Amino acid sequence: MTRDLKVAGQLGALALVLGLLGLLVWKIASDDAPVASVGNPVPRFDLPTLSGDGRVVVADHVGEPMVINFWATWCVPCRTEAPLLERAAKRYRDRVVFIGVDVRDFNGDAKKFVADYGITYLIAYDGPGKLWEPWGITGLPETFFVDRGGTIVAHKIGEISDEAELDEAIRKTLS
Repeated sequence: MTRDLKVAGQLGALALVLGLLGLLVWKIASDDAPVASVGNPVPRFDLPTLSGDGRVVVADHVGEPMVINFWATWCVPCRTEAPLLERAAKRYRDRVVFIGVDVRDFNGDAKKFVADYGITYLIAYDGPGKLWEPWGITGLPETFFVDRGGTIVAHKIGEISDEAELDEAIRKTLS
């Protein structure tokens, strides 16, 4: 009798593992690819500004080249990258729209970050991270470069640490 119970328990555990594996495979197979990828139209979003006094609406900027950077205050590479992006935003001010998206962060911390780094370009606030999955964000920072036609022409996962690398990606938006 004990042997029968042991075998039944093992078979039950095996069935559970196989069931969970099946769910995992189904989840992976049924997930749509992220909509934010090179060659695809930029996904639209409408988020409050970090200050809360307006909205950042991507659709309002289609027709203009864009740099969309996802960041957070707790992201160490974001701190290194922030001055580089701000300098580029000033350099390309009349030709390219820079949008920062503070994601999965506290509003007060983000406001302090923006002040500390002297960031002057548009900052959208996505505290709960509702754009994380649809955009396919894998980590921070992550930057998308969008041409005038609204197509993503370059995508950088991780910190942009070189001004020449940033300028090259921005040139793609201007082509």
